[in-house]
Amino acid sequence: MLDALKFFLFVILLLVTIMLNQHVTSKRSAELDLELLWQIQDTKGVYIIPNQTVPSGVYTALEQSMIIGSLLEEYNDVNTSWVGETDWIYRTNLSCLAEDYQYVLLTFHGVDTFASIHLGNQLLGTTENMFLRYRFDVKNLCDGSTHELRLQFRSPVVEARDRALGRKLPIVPECPPLVYHGQCHVNLIRKMQASFAWDWGLSAPSMGIWKPVKLEYYSSALIRDLTVAISESDDVGGERWSVMVGVHLETGLSSARINGILTFKIIGVPLADETEQTLSIANSTDESGELMVEHRLTVHRSSVERWWPNGYGKQALYSLYVRWEDAAVNGVKLRNPDTMISEKVIRIGFRTIQLSQERTADGLMFYFKVNDVPMFAKGSNWIPSSVLPERSYDVNYVKFLLYAARDAHMNMLRVWGGGLYESDHFYRMADELGLLIWHDLMFACSMYPTDKDFLRTVQDEVRQNVRRIQHHPSVAVWATNNENEVALRQNWYKTEANFSTYLAQYVELYVHTILPVVEANDRWRTVLLSSPSNGNQSVKERYVATNPQDPLYGDVHYYNYFLDGWNAAQYRGGRFVSEYGFQSFPAFTSWPEARSYGHKELGQLINHRQHSPLGNTPILTMISYNLPMPSNQTADSYWPELIYLSQLSQAMIVKIETEVYRAHRLDHGTMGALYWQLNDVWIAPSWSSIEYGGTFKLLHVWLRDIFAPEHLVTFINERRLLEVVAVRDTLGTDDELWDVELRIHRYGSFRLVDRRSYKGVRVPPNSIALVDRWDVYGHLAAKGLYPADHLVLAYAYRHQQEPPQQIAENFALLDKLKNIRSDQRVTPEVAINVVSAVCSDRSNLTSVSLEVSVSVPALFVYLQLTPENSTLKQCQFSSNGFLQFQPVRTVQLRCVDPGCRNKIQARDITVRTVNELLVR
Repeated sequence: MLDALKFFLFVILLLVTIMLNQHVTSKRSAELDLELLWQIQDTKGVYIIPNQTVPSGVYTALEQSMIIGSLLEEYNDVNTSWVGETDWIYRTNLSCLAEDYQYVLLTFHGVDTFASIHLGNQLLGTTENMFLRYRFDVKNLCDGSTHELRLQFRSPVVEARDRALGRKLPIVPECPPLVYHGQCHVNLIRKMQASFAWDWGLSAPSMGIWKPVKLEYYSSALIRDLTVAISESDDVGGERWSVMVGVHLETGLSSARINGILTFKIIGVPLADETEQTLSIANSTDESGELMVEHRLTVHRSSVERWWPNGYGKQALYSLYVRWEDAAVNGVKLRNPDTMISEKVIRIGFRTIQLSQERTADGLMFYFKVNDVPMFAKGSNWIPSSVLPERSYDVNYVKFLLYAARDAHMNMLRVWGGGLYESDHFYRMADELGLLIWHDLMFACSMYPTDKDFLRTVQDEVRQNVRRIQHHPSVAVWATNNENEVALRQNWYKTEANFSTYLAQYVELYVHTILPVVEANDRWRTVLLSSPSNGNQSVKERYVATNPQDPLYGDVHYYNYFLDGWNAAQYRGGRFVSEYGFQSFPAFTSWPEARSYGHKELGQLINHRQHSPLGNTPILTMISYNLPMPSNQTADSYWPELIYLSQLSQAMIVKIETEVYRAHRLDHGTMGALYWQLNDVWIAPSWSSIEYGGTFKLLHVWLRDIFAPEHLVTFINERRLLEVVAVRDTLGTDDELWDVELRIHRYGSFRLVDRRSYKGVRVPPNSIALVDRWDVYGHLAAKGLYPADHLVLAYAYRHQQEPPQQIAENFALLDKLKNIRSDQRVTPEVAINVVSAVCSDRSNLTSVSLEVSVSVPALFVYLQLTPENSTLKQCQFSSNGFLQFQPVRTVQLRCVDPGCRNKIQARDITVRTVNELLVR
């Protein structure tokens, strides 16, 4: 009974640890989080900010103390540039007692970026890489006295500038385009590359302690990281999973002899061999105090469920518990035996993943197989959720963005290489939501130095971060950089004159330095050298392919800014399209200045924040190709209308392009579509589908259909035929039968003009089926009908089900909207009726049911809350920017309403349609 009670209490304690979901060492090896009562000041003492908590950054601290306005308001990206060029000091008082602990370490999990660290009068060391964890032995200073802990930061802007001096061969690009309003030489330092500005983001070269600072006390060994490599085997003993666990132990900062036992448990899962539960260790750590121990666990396949990506099955996760106990704990009576015990819990998933690159008649395939199932990758590219690193770990906002990706049927996100190695919470959420991660390492759009010190810190950076992230089943593949291969080959930064030297540096950094470190710390995944890249073909071509954008190999990045993006015929795609997209403006009500600024001032602000060297020209060009442009640039309605049209144009371009890629799964072997980009870091023109703060652009609302697991794709192909393709990503053993109907409508009437039906279309699982390539233009000509006056609405239903069960719907435009003839240009009377509104005090979520009524067909109905509802957050319409060819449509609106203080009424919602622009 006593043993059972002990076991019960042990399980309860373990479950609490798992629920907290932290990489803990518990009270057995103590940790003290140094969060509170820091003082921040500039080195001249002009600005002194007391009582700050960490994680922290100087911009955040200055904003909170009201020394500067918000970095994200007005022109503060330029007005506050002095902050990043100033040296700063962080200080606090620290009193610690070493007692009987063998090791007392002061551990900084993230310092941004260049700092000298003092405790009292002693210099502990310096930092130079924001992605590194730094440890310092402070045992001799933990005598109960109070010492000042001081971090003196050097401006990263100045440091980068100094590192550029005296170089025989410049590391290019030396500076970003002037339109970025950014800083130079970020490629010479190991800091978030986008912090010096990007084409979608502002310059914010912050400094600070952007991750936790902890005092670590222990007397034996500390479990720092757990890595896993999980594979299936069919041994004599039956069908099993093999779990190779890597336990990364630390003993301070120097070599030490350790003797003890490691205990392994997968909670709720019996091991196939009980002798695998423990492993005796008698070994020495290396000169840095580190030792990696490998141990194999085996599990019967029937004992666990597989982990699947979103849309393919459940995301089954299991807790792997590892405990270190020094042999001395049971050998002699100790005063503090718990200091010789360390524990760690991580969550793992049982799945296999393979990046297949088998030979084809014309090249190589490039797609992911998960649990031996080929997967069409649907998703987006992830940039940091904030330009300020300490804010990028905001748990609630990260959760919101990842849920938005999951709810749009995405199954993959690409963590882009100019940002950050994300928080543990990010990867845990990706595991839970089934979002596979294509993970770049943090090198982007640049050449990089290869001097000894740079390569050393890069090795440490990659080793630490791969070990931390590696166990997550959501991580699918590593790529060592973003766009650096193609930049070198295509002479983006004028490298051609010294190509051989830059090539040698490229190979030294990625092939000889980074690749071996990743492979040594993660044997569970493929490592790609770049994106875009030809994959295995690039390796054969000495790591830099002749054409890294070859659509017959690897992945491609495709951007078109001047061909008509609404024309599906231009999109061929490739094996895997890992970047593509188009810009739009954030909603009119999202610009905080829009309420007080006049028309001219808003235009100036938008132009200031447009960092693309092409300016707004591509947006305006694409609108003018297809839509009626607002003609009066001085009218108050100009910017609201232009913003609406930009979002409609962006949504149409990404919709058409994505659907072509999905339809080309068999013809061209296209197996991935990751548009650029999911999120933003400020309110500015960009490629995002979600504005900074959480407002969905039209694109993101449309993605629920664009990425739907069962979808009907319709577009006009290169032969001027209406191509109709049934897409089914769901699994199963049998084909499904769909009934497809195409309805031709005239723009000015609800009345149906003509229809075409297809009964019993056979749609295989996890594949596509061609429904038809129909000469719709010839059909209309035979009836004497003008394509410009008509569109096709397409519907798919379950075969022979009564009442009919709709699977999907879509549309195809037969001509440019601006070409609709005058007799079909009608203006609908649009009425909004609030049917019901309910707010939950518990969740602060307001749910509103709306009826949208129109007198005649309405084109791309755009609903938006008025600025007076600014206290409502993250408001999303279930449908928006829709074609309404029925008199009444129901739309749901959900908002976060703190305190449930708002009552949404019909007058709080504005409506726009393309019709009103057509009739002018």
